[in-house]
Amino acid sequence: MKLVGLKGERVKFSVLFGIIVVRNIALPVIGVAIVEGAVHFGIIHHDPLYQFVLLLQFALPPAVSISTSTQLFENGKGECSIIMLATYSFAAVSLTLWCTFFIWLVL
Repeated sequence: MKLVGLKGERVKFSVLFGIIVVRNIALPVIGVAIVEGAVHFGIIHHDPLYQFVLLLQFALPPAVSISTSTQLFENGKGECSIIMLATYSFAAVSLTLWCTFFIWLVL
């Protein structure tokens, strides 16, 4: 029986760190630029709740679609579980901070 997960598969720390930085820091910053640019150019109207939901989509951790695709193709299940554990663990803190910033930004 093969153990899949934390003790079975290995993911380099640099890869894990890169995924966390891009997913939880860089992508929300890009999202702020996109949403604020869309408001500035009149593509979307100034509705705080709508803007908050759009911004929140950029800050959420990776969805179930990643794990679904790894299960579908039977490849990378262990690595996917490690990445999901790390990103969701970090998202508990970063999502709180991003939500606070997004509410401040749209109001």
